[in-house]
Amino acid sequence: MDISYILTRKIQQLSHRIVLRRNKDLKSMGLTAEQADTLLFFHAHSGSSASDLRCSLGVTHQAARALVQRMADKGLLCVTPSPRDARYKLIALTAEGEELYETMQRNCTNFGDRLLEHIPADDREKLLAMISQALDNMEK
Repeated sequence: MDISYILTRKIQQLSHRIVLRRNKDLKSMGLTAEQADTLLFFHAHSGSSASDLRCSLGVTHQAARALVQRMADKGLLCVTPSPRDARYKLIALTAEGEELYETMQRNCTNFGDRLLEHIPADDREKLLAMISQALDNMEK
């Protein structure tokens, strides 16, 4: 069998397992992996837009807006028009969103250590470079 096919398939399986594991770990907090990533993003980049989130998560603009809307409806995000341009919406965590972020930081399993457990540090650097290159290749 072609190594490219096998490697691509393994990457897909790994991606799927990571999302399943994260969703399982986050379920008790009422979050999905994408919602947790959204909390992390707006905690680090308060006042950013759905378009900024789109770029960070690598999702469509519609998906980013839907995520923001669902989380605003849950009371986790505050969406306000920009004072300079009302079409531009500034997004930040609410107090409840900040609390959930803190809970997530305390309680979430860091499976990154488990994922990379038997991979030496220098190989991790190589793996990061290869994955980054593969992602760049997909942008072309």
